[in-house]
Amino acid sequence: MTWLRFLKPSVASAIDWWTARFASFAWRFTVLFTGILLLLISAIIFVLYQLSIGEISRSKQQQLNLIAQQQQLLAGQLQYSEFLQQLSLQAEQSRDWIIAYQDSEEALGDLSRVPSHLQDCPDLSSFLVSQGDDLRVYSGCIVTLAQGTLLVAFDEEDLYFLQQRFINASIVSLLLTIILGGFSGRYLSKQLLKRIKGFNQAAAVVQSGNWSARVPSTGRGDEFDILASNINRMLTQLEHSFQAVSGVTDAIAHDLRTPLGRVRLTLESAIEDAAHHPIKAEALEPLLTEVDNIIHTFSSMLELSRLEHKQARSSFEQVNLNVIAEDAIELLQPVAQDRHQTIDLETTPTLTLLGDRSLIFRALFNTLENASKYAGDGATIQLSLQPTGFIVRDNGPGIPTEFHDKVFQRLYRLESSRTTQGYGLGLPLIRAIAQFHGGDVTVSNLSPGLQVSVTLLQPALT
Repeated sequence: MTWLRFLKPSVASAIDWWTARFASFAWRFTVLFTGILLLLISAIIFVLYQLSIGEISRSKQQQLNLIAQQQQLLAGQLQYSEFLQQLSLQAEQSRDWIIAYQDSEEALGDLSRVPSHLQDCPDLSSFLVSQGDDLRVYSGCIVTLAQGTLLVAFDEEDLYFLQQRFINASIVSLLLTIILGGFSGRYLSKQLLKRIKGFNQAAAVVQSGNWSARVPSTGRGDEFDILASNINRMLTQLEHSFQAVSGVTDAIAHDLRTPLGRVRLTLESAIEDAAHHPIKAEALEPLLTEVDNIIHTFSSMLELSRLEHKQARSSFEQVNLNVIAEDAIELLQPVAQDRHQTIDLETTPTLTLLGDRSLIFRALFNTLENASKYAGDGATIQLSLQPTGFIVRDNGPGIPTEFHDKVFQRLYRLESSRTTQGYGLGLPLIRAIAQFHGGDVTVSNLSPGLQVSVTLLQPALT
C-alpha cells in the first residue's frame, strides 16, 4: 500500500486548500452563485428534455401500446387466417415499426423469429435487428395470444441520436454555465469586497485615532451607499461627542481648578495656624459654599446625562403651565429687581401640558435665569406661553449666529475669560428636558436681543 502513503498527504493538502479558499467570502459567494446557476440551468435542461425527447419517447410508447391492444383485439374478433392476413399486410405497410407474430408453425411480419427475452407489454425491452450490413436498436414488447406471440417494436436509432445530441448540448451548456458563473461570481464578489474594503480602511483609520475618516460613497444610492451614509453620520456624531468630551474635560479642569485651589489654600492656612488660631465657623463657610457649587455642577451633569439617555424615571401628569410660569417669575423676581429688569408674562387661559412638573419648572426657570444673566441691567424679558411650550425673549446683546449650536454643549462658555458666574450647563439642561418630553430648543437673534423657543410637543388640553 505504498500509494496510500502518497495519497493521504495529497488529500490533506486538498482539504486544507479548500478550507482556506472557503474561508473567503469571495470564494463562498462564487461557489454559491455558480451552484445556483447550475441548478437553474439543470432545471431548464430537464424541462426541455421532457418537452422534446421525453415527449417523443412517450408518444412512441403510447403508439406501441395502441398497436398491441389493436392487434390483441383483432385476434379475438377475426378468424385466425384473417388475423394473420391483416397482420402481414400491416407489417408490410409499417415503415417505422416492427410487427411480427410467431406461433408453433411459422413466423410472420418483419422478423424471422420473435426474441425470447422480451417483456410483456407495456414494459419495453431493447434488442438488435440486422438490416443488411447495419445493426439497429429497437425497443418493443410482446403480447401473448391464444395461438402465438405478437411483437410490436419501434426503431430507437433516431431517438438515440437525438438523445446524444441533447446530452452533448447539455454538457456544453453546463460547462459554459460553470465558466460564466465562476467569472461572474468572482467579479461580483470582487466588487463587494472592494466596497467592504472601503469600510475596513475607514474603520482602521478611526481605530488609529483619526476621527475624520469617512467611508467612500459611489453616489449610486445603492445599499452600500446608504450604509456608508449611515456610518459616516455615526462617525460624525462620535467625532462631535469626542470633541465634546474633550471640551468638557478642559472646561471642568479650568472651572474647578480655581475653587479647588481656594479650598486648598484656605485649608493649608488653617492647618498652619491651627495651633495659634483655632478654626472658626466663619472661615469654613466659604469652603462649604465652594464645595456645594462643585457638587451642584456634578449633580447637574449627572442629571443631564440621565435625561439625554432617557434614564430619568419621571411620572408624567397634567400640569398647568400658567402656574409654573408664575412660580418661576416669583422666584426670579428679586434678582431681576436688583438688575432693574422687567419680566412680562403672556398667558392663555387654563394652559395644561402633559409632562413632569419639576422638570418643566426647571427648564422654564433656567431659561428665564439665562435671559436675566446675559441680557444686562435694565433689560426687558418677555415670557410667552404656547400650547406646546414657551418662548423667552429679551433685548440684550444676543448670541452670534456662529455660536448658536455650541451654546448647547456642556460647560461651553462664550467668554474665553470665563469670569461670569456659572458653569455652562443651563441651555444643555433645558434642551435635555425638552427632548425628554419629546421636543427641542432653538435660539434666534432678534436684533437686539435673543429668543429661546422651548417646544415640548405634548398635546395641550384647553
